[in-house]
Amino acid sequence: MMEKPKHPGRPPDSAGREDYALHVRLITRWSDYDMLGHVNNVEYYRYFETGILTLLRETGLDWQSDPVIPLAAENGCVFLKPVAVSSHVDIGVRIAHLGNSSVRYETAVFVPGADAPSATGFFVHVFIDRVTGKSVPMPEAVRTHFEKERQALARKVIRRVDEARLLPTRHPVDG
Repeated sequence: MMEKPKHPGRPPDSAGREDYALHVRLITRWSDYDMLGHVNNVEYYRYFETGILTLLRETGLDWQSDPVIPLAAENGCVFLKPVAVSSHVDIGVRIAHLGNSSVRYETAVFVPGADAPSATGFFVHVFIDRVTGKSVPMPEAVRTHFEKERQALARKVIRRVDEARLLPTRHPVDG
């Protein structure tokens, strides 16, 4: 039996900005902070989700109507140091594992000017048939995009998105 990692959300201690293929800049909001002036712990999960959904949107997947959609199966966060009030944070995203019907992303929160993350996390999506709810192979376009992300990271090609894009954009039928 395989032993579970002690800290499943924590990447190697030496992980820095260059270890994530995609960086999504998020403008922080006043409501992100707690009474101590630090980002509230629940916000880290929203940040991770925003980075991942930005990546998923690039695949062409329309999770509002496509027959195969990603469903959250597991996630976690390791808080390394508090994020104090700042204008923005950068969310690093990389594909850590690509299975037949699942993908494991690793994520990190970086404050401006810092190479070391303030928090690291992971998120697992399982692709399911929207009607049956059963796991199915991920769509080929999604797999292809994820593979390109993995290859880019292996070549140390890092992308930055300055504006998170969450939902697929549909053009109105009437114009």
